[in-house]
Amino acid sequence: MLNFKLLGTAAGGGIPQWNCACKLCDLCRKSPEIVQPRMQLQASFSADAENWFLINASPDLRMQIEAHPELQPSSRLGKRNTPIRGIILTSADLDQVLGVLLLREFQPLTLYATALVRQVLEANSFFRMLQRVPDQLTWVEISPQKSFTLGGGITCTPIPFQGGLPYYARETHKEQPGQTTLGLLIESGGQRLAYTPSVPEVTDELRALYDSCDAILVDGTFWSDEELSSTHAGTPLARSIGHVPMSGDDGTLRLLAGTSARQKVYVHINNTNPVLDPRSAEYKLVVDAGWQIGHDGWQWN
Repeated sequence: MLNFKLLGTAAGGGIPQWNCACKLCDLCRKSPEIVQPRMQLQASFSADAENWFLINASPDLRMQIEAHPELQPSSRLGKRNTPIRGIILTSADLDQVLGVLLLREFQPLTLYATALVRQVLEANSFFRMLQRVPDQLTWVEISPQKSFTLGGGITCTPIPFQGGLPYYARETHKEQPGQTTLGLLIESGGQRLAYTPSVPEVTDELRALYDSCDAILVDGTFWSDEELSSTHAGTPLARSIGHVPMSGDDGTLRLLAGTSARQKVYVHINNTNPVLDPRSAEYKLVVDAGWQIGHDGWQWN
């Protein structure tokens, strides 16, 4: 049976964001029982609830591990150990990889990534901290649409999306189609879950994939295309940075209205998104459409 858990559900910066006093961040600080604090996006999964894999490694990873006992070392197994068997990196974005550096305590790690993501990370001297002793870091190359297996009978298939390299790598590395931004189809025991926290376009192929799944976790970064500019003038539109918003005739609520997935969950929610307030009209529209707003600790099994 596939055990899947969200350890964090917010977009970069979490909520409340450290330098933001927008309506939602302010409410989160003053009334956390209404707008719940959220850590940055992080997911974990397992087939046996003992051997766990992470999807990416958020800047909040140490706190997320400490909040979830199943990811913590066991004194029965000695002084140094971990149930985390590997980390699948779906991009080289800082929000997805910084947590790897937090796991540098001479612990052997296995990273699954495309060749391009590996090149980007190895070009940064910070990541040499993961290579101080022999066999400290093992890379497993993954490719779009090519399935690979993990322990416990789990099969993962990378889903390629259009998307550019992170800003810090654009001058040093060339774009390679299908190598930059991935979603992930996870299968185990006849169950299928699609993890797609970044969706630049809803295609017929993506809709068909969602229809084949029991659960889908979908990009919920923004409610509207112009949302960022409401708190910070001059910021880009949602679609220009690779996120289809929820609302509108060309938003995910409308485009995915007919999907047959049993559970539909929005993740990677920005601190500006009004659905974070369960009293809002936007939240009601999402729930009435059969969707859930993912929260830290959300589980599927």
